[in-house]
Amino acid sequence: MIVIKNENDSVTNRSSKGKLTWIEYNGQEVADSEFCIQFINKTFNIDLDKNFSDEEIGAGRAIQRMVDEHLHWTVALQRWVYDPKHGIDVRKFLNIPWPMFYMVGNLVKKQSYAQGVGRHSEEEVLQVMDEDLMALSKFLGMKKFMLGEQASQTDCAVFGMLSQIHWHSFGGTGETLYKKYPNLSAYCERMKAKFWPDWNECITEGWTRTASK
Repeated sequence: MIVIKNENDSVTNRSSKGKLTWIEYNGQEVADSEFCIQFINKTFNIDLDKNFSDEEIGAGRAIQRMVDEHLHWTVALQRWVYDPKHGIDVRKFLNIPWPMFYMVGNLVKKQSYAQGVGRHSEEEVLQVMDEDLMALSKFLGMKKFMLGEQASQTDCAVFGMLSQIHWHSFGGTGETLYKKYPNLSAYCERMKAKFWPDWNECITEGWTRTASK
């Protein structure tokens, strides 16, 4: 296992591309989660997919694309636009001020409209979310991880997105849909146990405390 010392920056700071997620390593900035993964793989000689067939890797890449470019926007709209509209005060769970909440909500609406998912009605977006979660659930089946008994690069993307629903749905519609697929919940807990045994020491509980690691 390779441990890289890191420091979290404010969510309001963005890359030169104006995107999150982004990293900076030894002065070199890399924007977009997929390019970040590729950069880390190359820099530290990591290949999480080395034990999988070309067919498995191809299927995993398709799943990763669905999560990054499709499910992501349904989750963002549900959290920042739809749930607040229905009276779920996301701000108190995330411990963020009203101006920032308003700014993020408007940004999500604007970017999701440009991407395409935001052009649909709320009912249609939630249908799309349900279909994506169902696809992930069926693809995972009874496997430990997305491609089999070992974790792959695909799991980096899938867990990153599902964890947002698993731990940060706050009783919203996304949580209701997610609970229809118990194997996804078990998968998140399995990933947490295997790769983050120090989870509770690394989180800030909505910025209400300082992480000890």
